[in-house]
Amino acid sequence: MQFVILGLGSLGIGLASGLVASYIFKRMRFLTVSAIKEVLLTFCFGYLAYALGEMATMSGIICLLTNGVVFAHYGWFNLSP
Repeated sequence: MQFVILGLGSLGIGLASGLVASYIFKRMRFLTVSAIKEVLLTFCFGYLAYALGEMATMSGIICLLTNGVVFAHYGWFNLSP
């Protein structure tokens, strides 16, 4: 039972952080002016997912992986060309 809670909790945290990151890049277009800012914020959102997962005693690796998959799917189109 703990395995299921750990897995679903980690997926939920990663999904939420990936969607928030995608939404922020979509709505705040001034963040996508510089490629350096984009890369820095992408790493920060990834670390945020990992840290939130670890603080919630979930798997930070699964949170980070889920965040990356969600952001790659939804956030890719909101980055600068």
